[in-house]
Amino acid sequence: MFNNIATVYLFLIFIKDILFSMQIKKIVSLNFDKPEKRYIKYIVIHYTGMKNQKIAIKKLQSKVAKVSTHYLISKKGMIYQMVEDKNIAWHAGKSKYGKDVNLNSKSIGIELVNNGKEKFTLKQIKNLCNLIKILKNKYKIEKKYVLGHEHIAPERKFDPGKLFPWSYLAKKNLSKIY
Repeated sequence: MFNNIATVYLFLIFIKDILFSMQIKKIVSLNFDKPEKRYIKYIVIHYTGMKNQKIAIKKLQSKVAKVSTHYLISKKGMIYQMVEDKNIAWHAGKSKYGKDVNLNSKSIGIELVNNGKEKFTLKQIKNLCNLIKILKNKYKIEKKYVLGHEHIAPERKFDPGKLFPWSYLAKKNLSKIY
């Protein structure tokens, strides 16, 4: 991942401020696969589509629902890690982008607590940007591969939706404008 110690040092300096301004709490979901090897190419952004955070967490932990995410970001901007990056969370379902299929195996999923009909909070979007910066640098993800669920499953999914601020992310060089 890193070519030398100088690169590691520069990376640590780059994320130092981000890490100190943002906490990541753990909430465990057992809905994931453990691959032998994993190449992360994409970040996929979702909204929960649920009434509230408690209901969303319950679903993301449900053995019956069989869904999960790597990260969940509350309306207050708190980041929760539910599945470790090295594991495959079940967030994308049947998906395709370009020639890639089954994007669960190649992506990090990020869920934003949002019912799909409301604006995202500024704290939520700021910490989403901070998290994307870290993930993009850690896994060398190109901004063109920071996508919404709607981009990888367009006939069945609509999130993060029309209210999602793609232009804000693009201004920060974190994604394209969709």
